[in-house]
Amino acid sequence: MPSCLLLRRLLSGCLLVLLSTCAPVGPNHEVPKMELPVSFSQGGVRWKPQTPGSQPKPRSWWQIYHDGTLTSLVQRSLAKNQDLASSAARLRQARELSIAARSEYFPDVNFGATASRSKARFLGAETIQQNNFIVPVDFRYELDVWGKVRRKVESANASADAAAESLNALRLSVAGEVAQTYWALCAVDADRVVLTHTLEIRRKALDLLGKRRDAGSISGLDLARAETEVATAEADRIRLEQARIALVNALAVLAGTNATDFNLPDHAELPNPPTVPVSLPSDLLRQRPDIRAAERQVAAANADIGVAAAAFYPSFAINANGGLSTANLSDLFNASSLVWSLGSNVTAPITRRPFLKAQEQAAVAAHEAVSAQYRQTVLNSIREVENALQGAVILQRRQVAQEQALAAARKTFDLSVKRYQSGLVSFLDVVDAERTRLDAERATNAIRAERLAVSVSLIKALGGEW
Repeated sequence: MPSCLLLRRLLSGCLLVLLSTCAPVGPNHEVPKMELPVSFSQGGVRWKPQTPGSQPKPRSWWQIYHDGTLTSLVQRSLAKNQDLASSAARLRQARELSIAARSEYFPDVNFGATASRSKARFLGAETIQQNNFIVPVDFRYELDVWGKVRRKVESANASADAAAESLNALRLSVAGEVAQTYWALCAVDADRVVLTHTLEIRRKALDLLGKRRDAGSISGLDLARAETEVATAEADRIRLEQARIALVNALAVLAGTNATDFNLPDHAELPNPPTVPVSLPSDLLRQRPDIRAAERQVAAANADIGVAAAAFYPSFAINANGGLSTANLSDLFNASSLVWSLGSNVTAPITRRPFLKAQEQAAVAAHEAVSAQYRQTVLNSIREVENALQGAVILQRRQVAQEQALAAARKTFDLSVKRYQSGLVSFLDVVDAERTRLDAERATNAIRAERLAVSVSLIKALGGEW
């Protein structure tokens, strides 16, 4: 067996032994531990410590509202939103960096070609001219004895996973923002319907009062009050038109569209929110992509500690050079032109140890920072679920009470109109009753829209799944 082949196999065997017996230096990743509540304050939901698991597939949760316009808006936003496009590009960047990190597993091989001509004149001798043609191949491989490359790859992979989860979290956020903005727009449209109806009533009353004043049966005071109410309702309707423009433009930006070319038809329906189960599985919190992203960031920072720790240890490298070298171009590919060398080197830091120590401590501090950020993300998620659950219950009670108030306001208005027509009360009583009815109707619309917005918040807090 040729000696070079024997040496290559020997080195390969040594490499496999070293890599199989030497675990990477630095700590292994552990999910930061937290004490979590046993249950939600609503529904008795149980919790358990977080562990990295399989990523649940995103669910089209917006379809549970059974609103075609909302579904179309969300799908359009997920396809064209520019924040999502930016986040997707960062994900591609992270994945390419992960591929680049894995490339360090392989040897560094370089190929080149040079040609030179030199001339020299020695004292008492003729001029000597020499050609030199070289086709070199350089080989270098650093043994990953201490796991520096493995930790780099581990960090890069975790960073890529974190970028993917961040994209999922942003998708959930964008879809939620679209839904909440859409329900706010529906509330504005519902108020516009109410004000349009109110304006019709007030204008009819104004016409009637004008005829009665002309007939001399009332004073100009009631007519002036009616004119004021008409103008006030008109101003409110104009203000709602301004609010609608702002909301439509916000939806245009979310959908990645120029606001000038974007519009939506009136949609005044405010349905009751869908039922989201309160008794949730204990591992529900893991479905939140922001928590999964935070956990992957902790894993990346932990691997960086191993990279910094490996810098303290000696590095072992194998170097080989070979190629073709000749003075005559015609002899370049002859066997006599073959040259090669094989060697190894060991390097260890001496004077840079204080710097390397600082680098390691910085990596440890970075790990502590992202661990605290992970815990904060978990705490915030618990708060968001609690707020949404309790908000949903409270708003449902508020809606029941508000609808009772609306029914009473409508009855009061009808009675005040009849009593005014009978001459038992002044027109001011009618005006007050009509204002109360209008305020009650708008307050009812606001609560219905808020319930829908809170239902979206609950779905977002649950990670888009339950």
